[in-house]
Amino acid sequence: MDLKQLEKKIVNDLAVELTEEFDRNFERKAFFNQKWPTTKIANSRGSLLNRTGNLRRSIRYNIRDGVIRYSSSLPYASVHNEGGEIIVTQKMKSYFWAMYYKAL
Repeated sequence: MDLKQLEKKIVNDLAVELTEEFDRNFERKAFFNQKWPTTKIANSRGSLLNRTGNLRRSIRYNIRDGVIRYSSSLPYASVHNEGGEIIVTQKMKSYFWAMYYKAL
């Protein structure tokens, strides 16, 4: 095995291990050992990031030139990861009130 093949194998193995660790972050509700902040409003439907599992399942990695890059195709993934401001639209308000009145 030459040096290039060894490097490729090590990077691939590292990507697999990191992918498993990132998946475990959802179970730990933390980024490795740093706990995620709790939500402002308690919810009986479970953890905000584990309700549907879509975000958890959407995380993919790509290896290029020895660099591992993780990404998600979901539009809300970056808000969860990096924070941000969500602008509430009139359509969102209407939906909220419809669900509120339905629950009464």
